[in-house]
Amino acid sequence: GGALADIGNVNVTVVDVLTLTVAESAVSSAPALPAFRPVRPCYLSDMRGASPAGSGSLGLENKQGDFKVTWNGAGKSMTEANIHAAGADMRAWPAMATWNTGAVYEVDVSGIQAHPLHFHVNPFQVVQMPNATYGGGFFQVGDFHDTLLLSDVTAAERVKIRMNTDRFTGKMFVHCHILAHEDMGMM
Repeated sequence: GGALADIGNVNVTVVDVLTLTVAESAVSSAPALPAFRPVRPCYLSDMRGASPAGSGSLGLENKQGDFKVTWNGAGKSMTEANIHAAGADMRAWPAMATWNTGAVYEVDVSGIQAHPLHFHVNPFQVVQMPNATYGGGFFQVGDFHDTLLLSDVTAAERVKIRMNTDRFTGKMFVHCHILAHEDMGMM
């Protein structure tokens, strides 16, 4: 048996497929499990011991409604009006920095307590944070991400990430992953 549910214009019968009951065991300790260390793919090599080819500071900033990404303190809000003033389309927007392929770069990031940092093309590795973990252990030093938001850090605290630029050439997009902030120029 089951109950009928109306989902949009489709009638669906809803039935229980499985009922699972978990009860406390009389065993006083969990069984010993073997240690497991996954092998990273070549594009996710541990960069914590690498010597970066270059470094800089990246800021995700909102100062009185002026949303922008800065590199070493310089940057302009990438709004539609500013894009058109720079040459009428995004391809004319000037790059904030130039990185070579096949190199590791270190970025000192601020603003990730309120703005999720997102890079297109290459993942990045977290190499230093004020604490070893955040988010109940989800974010840890050594982890790889393509988006990072640490709401527990303060505005004054910074996080260091490293990125291997691999083989892509051309402009790489970096922005706040909150769509409204991106639309207001934080890219």
